[in-house]
Amino acid sequence: MATFVPRFPLQRMRPTQRSGKGRLALAALAALAALVALVAVGALVAVALVGSALSPAGLFGGSRPFSVHRLVAQANPSDPLGVRITRVYGTTTPAKIYGTEIGQQEDQGINRSGQMISDLSPLAPAAFRGPVSAYKRYAAGWLVRVSHETAVLGAALRAGNRAAAESAWRDTWSAYLHLGAVYGLFGSLDQEIDGMPGGVPGGTSSPHFSGLHRIEMGLWTGQPPHSLVRWSNLLAVDVAQLRRVLPGVQITPLVYATRSHEILEDAQRDLLSGMDVPWSGEGVLGTAAGLVATDEVVRTLRPLLGGRDNTLVEVQNELLLLSSALAKVRREHHGTWPTLAELSITQRELVDGTLAGALGALEQLPGSLEAAALPEIPNIPAGQ
Repeated sequence: MATFVPRFPLQRMRPTQRSGKGRLALAALAALAALVALVAVGALVAVALVGSALSPAGLFGGSRPFSVHRLVAQANPSDPLGVRITRVYGTTTPAKIYGTEIGQQEDQGINRSGQMISDLSPLAPAAFRGPVSAYKRYAAGWLVRVSHETAVLGAALRAGNRAAAESAWRDTWSAYLHLGAVYGLFGSLDQEIDGMPGGVPGGTSSPHFSGLHRIEMGLWTGQPPHSLVRWSNLLAVDVAQLRRVLPGVQITPLVYATRSHEILEDAQRDLLSGMDVPWSGEGVLGTAAGLVATDEVVRTLRPLLGGRDNTLVEVQNELLLLSSALAKVRREHHGTWPTLAELSITQRELVDGTLAGALGALEQLPGSLEAAALPEIPNIPAGQ
């Protein structure tokens, strides 16, 4: 067998030689470690000596007194203000039980007597004057629009143009529904302008059934437009009277706060159900008008809702979703409001769902805008 010899000669391996600088570094590290150990031992000894010195037995045994050395003059314990605060400022609540009262109020919704209370302080009724005045100005602007559209409606009826009259009726009725929060505050005028036949004896055949829905019935049941002129003339008189009445209408804080929820609640019950638009089917148009009115109510109440739970943010978000849903439905019908019969199942579900979400948020508004404390309900006596 052949033997293989390496091409290069093997060299003897020699231990590595440490340089002089390496030896110096090792020595320095050793010295530093020794110094650290010495300092640590010294610190322990010092702590032991101090502890022994402070002990009653002293450093070297025996008994010695323990005392504190005064560095400053004795402080004056008297109240520099000259008064003693015993109650929470602005209330009759004793300061020593304030924490307990607030805890019960926030956690359980009760006071110290176990009565139900709100965790929000009641708003002063005067705080609603600004919002109500602003809304009445808004309503007055829409009444001008109602008056104008009523004149257009009368002209179309006199001309015998059914299509133009139906379009003018939609504009007039929609403008009236934009009044929103002031509905029901005009006495008999509201029934005469926008009342349904169920509210008068004799129903649709009664001569007292007048206003917008009397004209609606005539237009969508084939009555000659000329035969409806008398009703449009009466409507114009009622609208003019309403413009004179509106400035004196009084809206209480409770009514105004409640209307923020009721406008769209009525739209859900009366309009999208078709109950109040049995002939035209314009429930979506009416709901859109109610949304504008609700937006205006919320806008006027915004200064009062700041810091009162998270109600304002929730309401604004849900109203925005409803507005987007209605706008989507309108786009899908080429820019016109569809009748209830023209809604697809998907569109109906979209409108119903977003409206339910808006109502769920709006129902929080009256509670967030309480203008009076909750009345105390007496406890049931023991044993009963």
